Amino acid sequence: MAMEDYNLPTTALRNCVNGTDGTFYCLGQWGSDVTQGFWWLALLIGFCFALFMATFRYGTTRAFGFASVVGLLGSIYLSILGYLPWWITSAFILVGAVGFAAMIISQK
Repeated sequence: MAMEDYNLPTTALRNCVNGTDGTFYCLGQWGSDVTQGFWWLALLIGFCFALFMATFRYGTTRAFGFASVVGLLGSIYLSILGYLPWWITSAFILVGAVGFAAMIISQK
């Protein structure tokens, strides 16, 4: 019986040592391959959540607005690079528009 060949991060790093790709990029590609594309979405949601918690002292509405607008821009960027499908980006655009509107309305 032959042992299955697993896609380990050490394999990704070994294939990435040619100097043209960065370590973060190679680990991102590996994570995307292993999770079938969920890696970049989880990274973006985690970043937006951390940003929301970091700006929470300025008020819930401002924190949500800021984090959602940054999530909107990040999702467009990742979608242009081909890491996120456009239907997920559309959801981020919708949430970003609601967050931006809430942030503007709360200022009045």
